[in-house]
Amino acid sequence: MDEHPTDHPFLDHDDPLIDEVEPPRGRRRWPIAVVSVVVVVVAIGAALYLAASHYQPLSQVQSGSYGSQVLTSNGSLATHRIVGGAAGQVVWTEPSGTFRVEVIVALNNYQRFGVTIDNVLAPANPSGTSNVRVFFDSKGNDVGFYSYKGGPAFRPTTLGSKGQLEFAVHWNQQCVPASAASGATTYKTLPVEYTFMGFRHTVSVPIDTLTITPRSSC
Repeated sequence: MDEHPTDHPFLDHDDPLIDEVEPPRGRRRWPIAVVSVVVVVVAIGAALYLAASHYQPLSQVQSGSYGSQVLTSNGSLATHRIVGGAAGQVVWTEPSGTFRVEVIVALNNYQRFGVTIDNVLAPANPSGTSNVRVFFDSKGNDVGFYSYKGGPAFRPTTLGSKGQLEFAVHWNQQCVPASAASGATTYKTLPVEYTFMGFRHTVSVPIDTLTITPRSSC
């Protein structure tokens, strides 16, 4: 019987062991390049997403035509007075019953990209608002052409870069007597809804300051 050396394990073939060959380094670099590109694309996408979701191009200072008035239920101007001298502010006395407020507001896009103006809303009011209507207040280059009565009914429209749009906004309010009111109602802004790259935003834009003081009885 042949004896097998005890210092060598039993193998089917006594082939010499083959050292593993490390692949060339150049073949391992392409996944790193792909990952780098993906990271850059994701970073750019995230930056664009954040920019679009926070894009607010509407000016927060007044520029263009502004004004406001309060009408009684029969359409006449409500009682008012001017405080603070010739350049002072108009203060309106709240009419009895249901009355109408009319405001002219200008929207200015001071950034490089246009947005879609979806809606112009009435401001929040403790007693509520009703019959809110919005009209375009310009015709061609004639800014303020229609004044308080407004022109064509509002529809979603584009406000381009460095552009301006003017609107007449009407809404109804209900008289609240001084005994139930907490004081004068003052409006300084109107909510405006706009869309940019699929993102919907709401921002408060400045209007001519409107102050309505309550009456003793309605």
